[in-house]
Amino acid sequence: MTVRRIIPAIALALIFFVKPASADPSQDAAGFIDEYGHRAIAQLTEPNLSDDELFKRFRALFDEGFDVPTIARSALGRFWPRATDQERTEYLKAFEDYIVEVYANKFRQYSGQTFKVTGSQPVAGAVVVASTVEKIDGPTTKISWTIGVVDGKQKIQDIKIEGVSLIISYRDQFANEILQHDGKVSGLIDALREKVAHGDSAGSNG
Repeated sequence: MTVRRIIPAIALALIFFVKPASADPSQDAAGFIDEYGHRAIAQLTEPNLSDDELFKRFRALFDEGFDVPTIARSALGRFWPRATDQERTEYLKAFEDYIVEVYANKFRQYSGQTFKVTGSQPVAGAVVVASTVEKIDGPTTKISWTIGVVDGKQKIQDIKIEGVSLIISYRDQFANEILQHDGKVSGLIDALREKVAHGDSAGSNG
């Protein structure tokens, strides 16, 4: 298993836990990631964890720590306004199920990579936190996190791995899927459901 495949899963776990924002958003965001990230990894890599429990914990932490609706809408890009209300509802559910399916299983392959926060700064109404993930016998990978405040709580709104945005990566992938289905969002929804049903993470960004 390569570092590049395990890192997105680690990235999704490192900052799930939520606490209220302080008067210093940059400092608070950095502390938020550093303090709670390691605890999240501990929960998801607990020995002898059943598949059902792993998926349950991952989903709960994902919903708690990430701005899932914003991420899902951004990933759909220009096709979001074209979707019907029913398609939007179905897509949001399919998107979350897909993320859980793709990334939860990767924690079976976690092998003690070292995570370190290296800085933070306010950017366009949010805070971007810089960090690194190091493997004992491999290279250091840079990860940055865009953190906003939703209903008074810090939420992850994007992750960049070596400068590549997770949202943009999915936006390209989803757009291609939709175009292959005559421009119909329903085609993407069906494709996501099929991947989840078959436990298929092929083609994911992990």
